[in-house]
Order: sequence, then structure tokens, then C-alpha cells
Amino acid sequence: MTTPDPDGTQCALFADMTLDERQQVLELVEHETYSAREVIIREGLSTQILWIIVRGRCEVVKLLKDKSEKELAGLRPGSVFGEMSFFHPAPHSASVRALTDVEVMRLSRERFDQLCESSPPAALKITESMVGVIAQRLRCMDDWMCDLIEQPDVVSHQEEWQEFRAKLYADWEF
Repeated sequence: MTTPDPDGTQCALFADMTLDERQQVLELVEHETYSAREVIIREGLSTQILWIIVRGRCEVVKLLKDKSEKELAGLRPGSVFGEMSFFHPAPHSASVRALTDVEVMRLSRERFDQLCESSPPAALKITESMVGVIAQRLRCMDDWMCDLIEQPDVVSHQEEWQEFRAKLYADWEF
């Protein structure tokens, strides 16, 4: 079974960890394999698992109102997903599907809680890493939305977007 590089270059989750901290995390993860086209996370369901791709590629897809799918992102070895539901129990906002045969490591919330008890520094490093991933994804979404609403054919949504942004960054009440 393949694991991330000892120096953390394959997966940012391990980048700032000592070898001992990485080993403590690796002892808590479960390994799974998925076949090409198999769904790993299904939109609308909720699992508190942090997934790390060891081998293979996946796609993140969102179900649209007309029941078609929109690809949101491609994931490669070292990519982490499932972080939103991992830290905040809620239904998954998109599905993740294997594009090729995929090998993953899974860290359940229960095992993460064990890590918090046995190695608080390692748990903190995972949390800090995931905050960075979430912040980066939010920045990309913000840029994408700004580009989208600036298009001439989307003028009707500009006021709605500005109102949403004001709530998101000021009130935090929806």
C-alpha cells in the first residue's frame, strides 16, 4: 500500500508534520480502493471523513437543477477532500467520483478525535492545513463568482451577489 512521501511533498496535509506525527496519523487511517466511475462521496449524504488520494484521479461534480452534472474540479494524488463535512456535519455539497482506479486513505472523525487526545500537535497541524485548503477554495470561488457576474449576460444577478457577499463577510446571518 502506497503512503504519502515521508517529506510531505505529495500531500500538503503532512507537509508540516514530523515523522513521528505522520506515523501517528498513518496508524489511524484506513485504506480503500475504488474502481473507475465509482462514487466515493455522494452529494446530499453526510459522512465525517477526510479523504486523501494516494493513487489515481477523481472528479468533483455538482448536480444541477436539470439533473445534469457540472464538473467543479479534478483531484490527483495528494489531494484532500471531504473537509467541509468533516469539520462541520452537514450534507456533502457535491459528489466525488473516481475517474481511474483510485486508492485513498480515510481519516474518520472518530479517529481524528483520538488523534486530538493522543497527539494534539498533529491534530492541530491537520486542522491548520485544512483551514488553508478551505480558504484557498473560497478565494477561488470568490474570484470565479466575480468573473461570472461581470459578464454582460448576468447583469440581473449582480445585485443578488453583492447582497450575498455583504451577508457572508459582514453579518454571517442567512
